[in-house]
Amino acid sequence: MSTATGTVSAPPPPNAENRARLAEARARAQRLFEGGATGVQIAYAVSEGVEALLGSLYAAALARFSPADQALIAEHSAMIAVGGTGRGDLAPYSDVDLLFLYDAGAERAFRDFAGQLVRDCWDAGFKLGHSIRNPAETISLAKGDPQVATALVEARLLAGSRIRFDRFQRDVYRKVFRGRARTCLEAFVESRDKERNQTGASGYELEPDLKKSLGGLRDLHLLRWVGYAFYGTADFESLRLKGALTRDEALTLINAHDFLLRLRADLHFHAGKSQDVLTRDEQLRIAEQRGIEPTPGMRPVERFMREYFRQGTAMLQVVRRFLVTHSRLPIIRRMKRSLIMHRVNGMFRAGDGHIEALPRYRAQVCSRLESILKLYCSGAMYGYVPEPSLVEQIRQNVPNLSHQLSDESASLFLRLMGCTGRLGAALRSLYECGVLELIVPSMVHARCLLQFNQYHHYTVDEHTLRTIEECERFDHDPGPIGQAYRQVRNKRILHLALLLHDLGKGFEEDHSEVGRVLAQQMAERLRLPDRDAETLVFLVHQHLKLATIALRRDLDDQKMLVALSQEIGSPETLRMLYVLTAADISGVGPGTFTGWKAELLTALYDRLMHILSGQRPAQQATDRLQRISDQVRYEFAPLGDDPDSASQREWVREQLGALPPHYVLAVPPDRILDDLRAIRKLAPGDVHVEPSYDRETECVEYRIIADSAVSDGCFYKIAGTLTAKRMEIIAAQISTTTAGTVLDTFRVVDRDFQGEVPQDRMDEVAALIRSVLTGRTDPETLFQKSRRYGGSRPPAPISDLPMKVVVGNDASDRGTIIDVFAHDRTGLLYTITRGLYDLGLSISLAKISTHFDQVVDVFYVTDANGARVTDEVRLSQVREELTHRIAAFETHGWQRFV
Repeated sequence: MSTATGTVSAPPPPNAENRARLAEARARAQRLFEGGATGVQIAYAVSEGVEALLGSLYAAALARFSPADQALIAEHSAMIAVGGTGRGDLAPYSDVDLLFLYDAGAERAFRDFAGQLVRDCWDAGFKLGHSIRNPAETISLAKGDPQVATALVEARLLAGSRIRFDRFQRDVYRKVFRGRARTCLEAFVESRDKERNQTGASGYELEPDLKKSLGGLRDLHLLRWVGYAFYGTADFESLRLKGALTRDEALTLINAHDFLLRLRADLHFHAGKSQDVLTRDEQLRIAEQRGIEPTPGMRPVERFMREYFRQGTAMLQVVRRFLVTHSRLPIIRRMKRSLIMHRVNGMFRAGDGHIEALPRYRAQVCSRLESILKLYCSGAMYGYVPEPSLVEQIRQNVPNLSHQLSDESASLFLRLMGCTGRLGAALRSLYECGVLELIVPSMVHARCLLQFNQYHHYTVDEHTLRTIEECERFDHDPGPIGQAYRQVRNKRILHLALLLHDLGKGFEEDHSEVGRVLAQQMAERLRLPDRDAETLVFLVHQHLKLATIALRRDLDDQKMLVALSQEIGSPETLRMLYVLTAADISGVGPGTFTGWKAELLTALYDRLMHILSGQRPAQQATDRLQRISDQVRYEFAPLGDDPDSASQREWVREQLGALPPHYVLAVPPDRILDDLRAIRKLAPGDVHVEPSYDRETECVEYRIIADSAVSDGCFYKIAGTLTAKRMEIIAAQISTTTAGTVLDTFRVVDRDFQGEVPQDRMDEVAALIRSVLTGRTDPETLFQKSRRYGGSRPPAPISDLPMKVVVGNDASDRGTIIDVFAHDRTGLLYTITRGLYDLGLSISLAKISTHFDQVVDVFYVTDANGARVTDEVRLSQVREELTHRIAAFETHGWQRFV
C-alpha cells in the first residue's frame, strides 16, 4: 500500500532472473562472435541486451514508488548512458557508465529512486560507474575535468524525460564546448598523454592494452571528442560529410574500430570477465584460432601482432593529422610567435621550441630530401622540433621523394647522426613521417615487427628508437657509462650502429648475421670511409657480445679476456660497444637494465680497457689480488706488537690464501672483511645466513657461509629452498675455500612483495636456509608444501627456441662450462643443480636466468678432484642426463624428480 509520497512494498524482480537475462545477452553476442560477426555487430548486441535489462530495472524500481513520485521522477530526471555505454560499443564484460540526472525540485525522490536502482543493477550483475548530479553541477564539473567532459560527448538517453535530456545536451555543448574547441583539444590531449604515462603505455608494447596503449581504442575516442568540440558530432562518417576527414581516413578509423572491438570481445569471452590486455598467451591462442600460417623468419603469432600494430599505426596517423590540423594557432598568436623567432640557416626560423620553414621556402623544404635533412639537422643542433603542420606536409609529399641518396643527403644524414640531445626526437619524427625509411630501407621490414619472447617489451622499430633516446640520456649520467659516452669521439657511428643493430630480425638467419650484411650495405649507401664502415659492421654484428660475456661468463677468466680484447681491437671501439650494450638493454623495457647488470657490464668493460690500454692481464690480476689482500689484512688486524694482532694476521693470511682468486677479485674488501669475521665465528657444522635488500635493484641478497661439514649439495639445497619460497633467482656467486668452507651469494626477486621486502620475511627465509643446510628440513618436502607447484602442468612456453644443453672446455681453463638454454619456469634451477649434484659435479660459478633473447643458466663445474671434465664419454653423459631431466621437467613439472 502506498502513501502520497512514500514507496510501495512490491518486491523487485528476482536477482536470479536478471542475472540470467544478462548472461543470455552475453551468450547471444558470443554466438554472433563465433559466427563471424563484425566487432561493431557484437558490441551492438551486447549494448542492446544491457540497455534492455537496464530499462526493465528502471521500470521495476520506478514501480515501487507512489504515483506522485513516479510522475515527478519521470518528468524531472533522466538515466543517461555516458562513455562507452553511450557510444554503444560495450565489450561483453565492460563496466556500465551511467549519469543519473535530476532537476532540483525532484532531488529527494530521485535520490531514493536512483539509490534503489543502483542496488538493483549491482544485484543483476552489472559493474557500475555512475554519478547522481543535477545539470548545473555536471556542467560545472565538465568545464574543469576532461574525463567528465569526454564522457558527456557520448551521452545518450536510456530512460526518463526526453525534454530534460535534450535541454541538458544543448546546454552542455553551448557551455562546455562551443567557443572552447581549442581549449578542449589541449585538455583532451593532455589527459590522454597522462593516461598513457600512468600506465606506461607510451610505445608499441608487446602486451598492449586494447584501450589504453598507443594505437588503442582511447586514441579513436580522442579523435571523437575533439571532433565533437569542433563540429558538434563524434561520428566518423558525419565528420567526413563535414569535410573534417577524407573518405580514406574515415575508412581507416572505421576498420581500426571494428578490428579492436572484435579483438576485445574475443578477450572478454575467453576470460569470462573484463580483460583488455592482449597477453602473450592470448596472442598465441588467437593466432592459432585464426589459422595464421608461418612465413620464413616469422611465427604465426608474430604475423598476427604485426597486423595488430599496423592497424594501430594507420589509425594513429589519421588521429595525429586530425589533431595537427585542429591545433593550428589562431592568426594573432601565430603573428606574436613569429616576432620571437629567429632565422636559422637562411631557410628556417626557430623559437618557442619549434623550427619551421620560412613561407617562401616551405614547398622547397617539403619536396627535396636534402632540404628535409637540413631542417632536421638544424633542429637537432639547436634543440628544436619541426613544427607539426610542416611535418604533416612532408609526410604527404614522401611518395614523391627519390629513393636515391645523393652525396649531400648522405652527408647531412651523417651530420644528423652525430648530434646529441635531440637526435632521438628527430629520428622518431623522421620515422613517423616516412622519411627515415627512404634513407634506411631496412627500416621498412622492421616497422611493427614483433619480437615474441620473454625479454623484449616493444616492437623492433620502437625498441630501436628507444635505444637511441636512452643513449642520449647517458650524456648526463655521472657514472662510468656516461663517462664512456662522452669520451666517444665518433658518435655518429655509435648512433648509426644503434639504429641498425636489430634490423636483421624477422628473417630465417640469425639477426646478427643479417645485421652485418645490412650494416655493410648502409655503409656503402652513406659513403662511409673504410675505417668507419669496418667499425659500424663490427658493432652491429657483435652488439650482443659484451652482454653475453658479462651475463654468462667468468669475468676473471684471463684467456677469455685476452681473446675478447683482441677481437675488439681498440679503446674507442670498446667504449662504443659498451655504451651500445647499455643502451640496447635499457631500451628493452622499464627496469630491464638493473643495477646488477650494470655492475657486471662495467666490470667487464674495466677489465678489457686495462688490457687494451697496454697492461698485461695476468700481471694486472696478480697486482689487484695483492693490493686487496694487503688492504684486508691491515684492516682486519692492524700492525702492532700485540701477540693477538700477530696471531690474527697469520689467521687472515691463511684464510686469504684459502679463498679462490675469483672471490677476492670480485668481492669488495669491506665485504671480504665481514665474511672473514663470520668464518672466524663459525662453529663446526654451523651455517651463517645474512639477508639484505637493495632498493636500487629491488632484489634481496642472501649471503650464505657454511662450514665444510654441511657443504655437500649446498647449491641445489639453497636453490630448492628459495624456489619453494617463491623466489626468482637472478644471480648466484659460488665460492669454496680450500678448507671446504662455502661462501655463496644468491640474488633473488621476492615475488610475494611489491617494493621493499620486510625484514621478518628475509629472516624467515634465512632461518629456513639454515634449517635445510643443517639437515633439519628436506628441500623436497618444502616443494610438496608449496601450493604453487601442487601438481599443476607447466604453462606453455612463450618462445619457440629449442631447449639445449651445451657442454665444453674451450672457453675456460677454470672449469667445464655448461650452458643450459631452456624456457624459464619455477623449479628449473633446482632440477638442473640437483642433476649436477647427482652427476658428482661441483659448481664453482653460476650465472642464473640471464634473460637475453632466451633464458640461459650457465655453470662452471669441476669433478670430484677439482678438475675439468675432459673425458668425451663423461661429457656426453652429462649432456644427455641434463637434457633428459630438463625435458621431463618441462613436460611433467618438478614432481617428476621428488
